[in-house]
Amino acid sequence: MGIVANLKTGWTLSMDSLSVLRSHPKLLAFPAISGVATGLFFVFLYIGVFVGELVGGGVEYVALFVLYFVTTFVASFFTAALVHAVNDTFHERKPSIVRSSRAAWRMKGTIAVWSAIAAAVSLIIQQLEESDTPLSGLVASLFSVGWAVTTFFIIPVIVFEDVDLASMFTRSAETFTDTWGETLGAGLGLGIIQLLLALGAVAIAVVLGVVIATVSPTAGIGVGILVVVFGLLAAYLIGQTIRGIAKTALYLYAREGSVPEQFTDFDFETLGGRAEHEATPSHDRVEG
Repeated sequence: MGIVANLKTGWTLSMDSLSVLRSHPKLLAFPAISGVATGLFFVFLYIGVFVGELVGGGVEYVALFVLYFVTTFVASFFTAALVHAVNDTFHERKPSIVRSSRAAWRMKGTIAVWSAIAAAVSLIIQQLEESDTPLSGLVASLFSVGWAVTTFFIIPVIVFEDVDLASMFTRSAETFTDTWGETLGAGLGLGIIQLLLALGAVAIAVVLGVVIATVSPTAGIGVGILVVVFGLLAAYLIGQTIRGIAKTALYLYAREGSVPEQFTDFDFETLGGRAEHEATPSHDRVEG
């Protein structure tokens, strides 16, 4: 698929996902809580990393591993809860923040194992990137891309399937191949709405800032900054949520061959040669 086709694919996915979000705005709560929890932890642990660098003796690496582990666990936990809630909407059930969070908590062991592995990989990639040799930088870049592809569907796999450690990664990679094997650029299209929201926030901030600045320059700058900050936050939350919705829809099609009602205008069969594959039933870990 060319870049234009990829963008069209991502745009359609985004718009259908946005329609789900409009019907169930409470889905925004999952990335919001995740962002707040991760942000608070990051602030406190970053101090620990700074102190570790002063102390030396490898303490900074321990602190970095803890940072990567906890942030990955928190993000994965609430993403799992989001996927569970999205699945409820696809099966015409009202999503519940409490019920989906409890469902994610039942998978805490698997999420913790995944988070530990992801933290170790992140630490290795960082060390390669910080190396002075060009070869290390190239290896880090290639490894990062391969890792992102392999783990793209890792959270839906954890939510919907009862898998062991090795199967977790193979199932995620298989699902990626079955859905986006030839459309890696579709992710660009999925970010269009997020980009438009961010640009819209900046445009509104500029207009308001200029208007208010005619009365009070200081107030104009302050209002402009606030609008940009809140606009970027809204763009981030909406972007993360529609990505979770789209990813869940792609996963369910790849594993079950089912198309959610909200995505009936999207042609799943053109994705990565998916029409040539026969849908494989999954071992559901969630109701419905």
